Amino acid sequence: MTSKFLQIKEDIKKQINKFDKYINDYNNIAKTSQIPVTAYMNWGIELARKGELEKALNKFQTASLMANQNPDVYINIGIALLKQKKYEDAIINFRKAVRTDKFNARAYTMWATALSEIGDLKSAIKIYKIAQKYDPRDTDTYLNWGISLAKAGRKSEAEEKFKKASSLSPTNPVILFLWGLLLFEQDKYTEAILRFNQSLLYAQDKYDSYYYLALCSLKQCNYKLAIKYSQEAITLDKTKVDAYIILADCYLKTCQDSLCLETFESADEIAQPNANFYTNWGLALQKYNFIDAAREKLYKALLINPTSEIVLFNLGMNFLMSSEYTQAEEFFNKVLEINPSNSMTLYNLAAISYNRQDYDKALEHYKSSYENDKKNYSIYFNIANCYTKKHDFENAKTYFKKCIEYCPKYIPAYLNYAKLLLDTGNYVEAQRKARTAYLMDKNDAYTNYAFGIVLLKSNELNDALDKFENAIKINPDYITAYLGKAETLLNMNNISESITIMESIMDKAFVIPEYQTLLIQILQEMIKDENLAQTTAETAYKCCNKFLQQYNNDKIVVVKNFLTEKYKFEAN
Repeated sequence: MTSKFLQIKEDIKKQINKFDKYINDYNNIAKTSQIPVTAYMNWGIELARKGELEKALNKFQTASLMANQNPDVYINIGIALLKQKKYEDAIINFRKAVRTDKFNARAYTMWATALSEIGDLKSAIKIYKIAQKYDPRDTDTYLNWGISLAKAGRKSEAEEKFKKASSLSPTNPVILFLWGLLLFEQDKYTEAILRFNQSLLYAQDKYDSYYYLALCSLKQCNYKLAIKYSQEAITLDKTKVDAYIILADCYLKTCQDSLCLETFESADEIAQPNANFYTNWGLALQKYNFIDAAREKLYKALLINPTSEIVLFNLGMNFLMSSEYTQAEEFFNKVLEINPSNSMTLYNLAAISYNRQDYDKALEHYKSSYENDKKNYSIYFNIANCYTKKHDFENAKTYFKKCIEYCPKYIPAYLNYAKLLLDTGNYVEAQRKARTAYLMDKNDAYTNYAFGIVLLKSNELNDALDKFENAIKINPDYITAYLGKAETLLNMNNISESITIMESIMDKAFVIPEYQTLLIQILQEMIKDENLAQTTAETAYKCCNKFLQQYNNDKIVVVKNFLTEKYKFEAN
């Protein structure tokens, strides 16, 4: 059963305190010569309600000595022991009650409830059936039976029991709330909202219902309603941080940045922050690129819960975002100490090793990651990239194929696979893979560029030129697309246009090594042209001067001297 059901034990206990009326003054009754058994039982019930369980047990035990054939005595002793989490002792007393009165449905119900608490759900469910047989209209039987079924993962059966309990007691807010909770945990948000709204009509404490209404609305991406419900919850209890977290998350998702951060700040002053609160605050700050401020909040979360897998992981992510790999690795390794199979942690450690060019270590982590997440296509993609870096092309092909198998529309896999095929001389298949990617997204600049490169290397120059021009049209600042176009024009012997392109992007691209290499190549080819136009020569001359201002290069000196002599440019 889920953790939420385990957290509602106190609410469940309220259901087992409905046995007798209060009495006015036990001390006065105690002064009389004879005290009835029922007085001792009621006295014990009152003490139990006040939390004085040991005193309550004393009164119940006195009652048992006076009336050892009264099943209610043993039921009340069992309930007190149940409250003290003395489950085995409670079970003994519930069984005594059954031996005293084998038709007592309440005794069976409480016995089954105690068995459920110790995890013997199979036996508990059997005994609930006996309780139902002897009293088919007892609300508590169906309610606690539903809880046990839910714990056992038999959720559809649990729903039936909650429905039956609700039909017997339509105004019971606990039944409606737990029914809603069960629906929520099955992602049945619309039905859950109906039950939580019904519980609001009868509940005295409405915070939890408003909180889950907000959470359901958030899950349905109905941010307006989620904001409304979380604000209602905060109005009812400003000290609980859970509703603030939902409210801030809604503001985050609706791009209301200032309200998001203000919500966290106000909660920090009024509410009782916990590790989850500071973690969410840190993640919000991180999303807004306040990396240092986010780190501060995550460290606060860590102080509260030093062994939290979530907090440690997010601290690792924080350092990873700022490229502080050593610190990131430290936190990710702490996560693995707690949970060695944490797939995302292994994935991020692999990424760190990949960035360090330690491809063997990266492969080790990626492979450990996919052991726990075998359908994660991005893991196969990265494994293929590692093998490509290691020049193990056969394994790289295998993992690109696996990536595409699990995600047939993942464009980067087709493009990287195409590049690998290109490098191994399989031009036809490289074109097929690149074309597949292109057909999936013709309006993406990178896809056009990557397809252009494959076509260029395959000597399909007209098609390559078309793809580079598309990339530039989509993104006019795409420098490498200009380089691709210039190289294609060079291969088409269109020297004048290629040098014009190189001169136009010189200020932005000069620091790129690929630009310098291509410029040298174009200039060297250019001086072979005996019919070079004056304007093209002037453009080339400017490029030579710019190059030589930054670097000494004998090849460029040769080109410049040639241009100076042939076109009578003034040396400078």
